[in-house]
Amino acid sequence: MYSTIVLHANLQYAEIPVSEIPEVVKKSYIPVLSTLLEIPKLEVVLNFTGVTLEILKNSYPEVIDLLKEGIDQGKFEMVGCGYSHPIFPLLPVIDMKKQIEFNNEVLETTLNYKPKGFWLPELAYDPLIPGVLKSFDFLYTFIDEELYNMSSPLLNDSNEYNFPYYSATHYIIEFMKAKGVFRKFLKYRKATKGLRKSAKKSNFNPVELKGVKGTITGLKVPQAWSIFSSASLMKFPFISQQKAIRNLAKHKHSTGLIIPYGTDIEFFGYRSLVEGRMITHEDLRKFIERMMKIPDNQMILPHKYLKDNKPKDLGYMKTGSWAPDRRLDLWTRDEDNQKLERLCGEARWYFAHLSESEITEQMWKHLLLAENSDGRGWDPIPERRLDCFSHAYDAIELAREKYLDRYIRKKN
Repeated sequence: MYSTIVLHANLQYAEIPVSEIPEVVKKSYIPVLSTLLEIPKLEVVLNFTGVTLEILKNSYPEVIDLLKEGIDQGKFEMVGCGYSHPIFPLLPVIDMKKQIEFNNEVLETTLNYKPKGFWLPELAYDPLIPGVLKSFDFLYTFIDEELYNMSSPLLNDSNEYNFPYYSATHYIIEFMKAKGVFRKFLKYRKATKGLRKSAKKSNFNPVELKGVKGTITGLKVPQAWSIFSSASLMKFPFISQQKAIRNLAKHKHSTGLIIPYGTDIEFFGYRSLVEGRMITHEDLRKFIERMMKIPDNQMILPHKYLKDNKPKDLGYMKTGSWAPDRRLDLWTRDEDNQKLERLCGEARWYFAHLSESEITEQMWKHLLLAENSDGRGWDPIPERRLDCFSHAYDAIELAREKYLDRYIRKKN
């Protein structure tokens, strides 16, 4: 049995103000990374966005030192991402490539590291991604297991003759929206049973994803398991860590890479998913140590696992994300988001009328930062959304000046 966990860090977090960054680093990043370094034979995946690494390098070098120590010891595998954590399916191809290019540069200059794997923000995917990632020599990407599962029977989910796909997330939503103590209890019991059932059915085998201009290996992250593991760490009734580990042990004969937990580092010590149920770095330590005690379980870095475990299945995955409905509406339907996209489109229009040498790094960075998903999706605080608007505006103004210089002022 091979396993690992994936932890994601993003200091542009939708609900976290910039003024709180010192607390995030103090309460979450430092204790979590220090704890991981203390666990023998541990091998985990870490994803730090390019913007996050830049902030840490400039203001919190002690975190960079912890990352370097874990990399040197073979405990941490850093994976690529978009520089500003964008929703890749919403971007033009040139922006997709710039997001990856800028992020790779930060990993190289900050950690002297070239990633082999890729974390898609919000696990948002489209069929162009395999070819784009392969052009940067990535070997694999993480994918949402449920989006992959629903891509075969529900290739077109607008076809009303198809039955809707009932995801693990729906159990949680039903529980949260239930009214009254008794009804809430019934929905909670239904949710726990549903999550166990979904977790039991999880298929961790890697798949080679067909896409435009190539294929890429997909490593499945089952959301049912991430929810189940989080609930056990938060000590919800009827879901203990011991139960979670016993259920995980039922996959011990699987040949896939078992990923029972993919979550944000900020949820350990700083921010709770559920009020009054904070998870500490010590809770994470206990979970990992129990997981490592499963007979014949070996924690392993994905690139090492894939050397001897090539995908046997060739599959297709439709455009979508790990949002509850598996769609992209969370980042597009809101009126603010539609306005933001119009502004980004305006900046891109100017970019398209300039030569490559005329588009400065500063102009690109403003546009990429305007594409940040955390200022758009879930429930961003006004500060985060205004950051996106400000960067979009700055990208337009800088590009417009270049455009006027080239086409208008020169003629006069």
